[in-house]
Amino acid sequence: MDVMDLRTKEIFLKNLFSILSADRGSRIFGKESVISAIRELNISKNTIQQWFNEWKQNPGAMIFFEESSTSSQKNREMFFYTCAALLADETISNEIMKCLFSFAKKCGLNSSIVNSIFSNKNLYTSESSFIKRGKTLILSHESQNVAQKMLPPLKKSRIRQIEHKHFYVAHQISPEGLDELQRLLIAYHLGCHAAIEGPTGVGKTHCVTEIAKILGLNLYTKTCSNRTTESHIISFPVLSVQDGATITTHVNGPLVNAMIEPGIFYGDEFNLLKEDVQKRLNSAFDERRYIDRNDGVQIMAKTGFWAVISYNPTENLIARDLEESVADRFVHYYFSRWPSAFKAYIAYRKAAMDLEITPPSEKEFGITLSWRGISSDGEFYIGFVENEHLKWRHFFSGKPSEKPDYIYQIIDNPNRNNKLTTPLNTKFEGEICSEREFSQLLSQFTEVLHSLTTKDYSSISKIGMSDTIQKDDLELLSLHESSARIEIAALKHYHYLLQKGFDRCLAQSYATRLVIDQVCFGQHRTKRIRTYSIYDLVTAIAKNMKLLPALRFNTHLSQSN
Repeated sequence: MDVMDLRTKEIFLKNLFSILSADRGSRIFGKESVISAIRELNISKNTIQQWFNEWKQNPGAMIFFEESSTSSQKNREMFFYTCAALLADETISNEIMKCLFSFAKKCGLNSSIVNSIFSNKNLYTSESSFIKRGKTLILSHESQNVAQKMLPPLKKSRIRQIEHKHFYVAHQISPEGLDELQRLLIAYHLGCHAAIEGPTGVGKTHCVTEIAKILGLNLYTKTCSNRTTESHIISFPVLSVQDGATITTHVNGPLVNAMIEPGIFYGDEFNLLKEDVQKRLNSAFDERRYIDRNDGVQIMAKTGFWAVISYNPTENLIARDLEESVADRFVHYYFSRWPSAFKAYIAYRKAAMDLEITPPSEKEFGITLSWRGISSDGEFYIGFVENEHLKWRHFFSGKPSEKPDYIYQIIDNPNRNNKLTTPLNTKFEGEICSEREFSQLLSQFTEVLHSLTTKDYSSISKIGMSDTIQKDDLELLSLHESSARIEIAALKHYHYLLQKGFDRCLAQSYATRLVIDQVCFGQHRTKRIRTYSIYDLVTAIAKNMKLLPALRFNTHLSQSN
């Protein structure tokens, strides 16, 4: 590549132009990747202008390749050198990443290699020459490729090795069969920030770190307390010397770093922040997508920025819930305590990994695990063993697939008293609304809840529950206020699942539970009103209004397709 001919240089630069043009807001010749590459390749301005003019006739429409039948190796090298050039740029937009995923697939490479390169950027950028960076990437890939060809067939022993390597086990399964990684990834792709509630030790932080790996994004974490100030999260002043004078500059905190990169901001124990500090961050988490730094500079979040917060108000009587306006800007997920057998298995398995000994079998603990996977473009898959080989199908359609980029396991029986037997892609009988009717019914549901909290009990008789819920039961009822924002988020999830091919009944059920989890988050979830917990009461109302079916669902995907 360092002695490439003029035609190869032309193809390389047109590749670079095409990929950078995917980010419509960027100036191609303002990018360090282009500037440094032109300088290193020693190409005249006139030649560059000629190539650029030719490319502009059809900008970004295709990736340029060598056309000979023996050029597959050259095409792969072209991909790695293009990535090496792009490493010079400070940030890589989601649009450019998608273009690179496509480029990798056209070259016959696993698209996960894109995340691997750009999530380990610091390993390569110490080398100023993009050509030398490219050679490093090629050598690294070739060594991995040779090692992969030497692997034996995927027998049972090999499956155990994969299981040992990919340790994550999904354990928070919704009644509709979606696990916590899938649920959070859907929220990310829909631009919905996520709030995770649950007791200590149920995998809230571990789940978020796995999501960061899957997405190839940097994770900026802040563990909060009542002594955490906005400076710890947004920015803080430092004194520095410039031209012999002492000046004050501001260092970005984890939230601002995540907004400008973009990356993931993770606020752990977020409810321990004082209310004024929580509210100070609202503009970053809603449709405004900016934060005023403490020196007055306004920071706009780049596309791809995502925030996750976690909290555990129910374990500490003096802990506060999230501030209402903050909670309204997040989709809420509840992580329940682990069953005893599952906790014992995970502890034993982690200890075995740390000691590099054979991991235990889950069957010894009375639990059953199955396989799931996620591709680099966010598609979900399910794995099954056939003739001692691990094979894959698309999660929603059941169509056969290649091995996904990220694989993990899932517990099949999270609740021993609730045996799940219905195949996930079964079509359920019952009253299923049209999309318009569901939107109206969901709004009516939140209005019923609001009327009950304002002591208007007439809605109970209107929905036919006066025989099962007495007015005395409702005197202690209190709920978090729902809003158009949370209903919009629920409907976005509903439409997303329908587009993926999810059963309409399941999509409706899942979207409704997002609203239930929002109005019942924190201490409201377990608070009791005589006979019922608040969560149970709200769920019963949703079922009576035909928003939730009276069925439980399986984590298995039918393999009959």
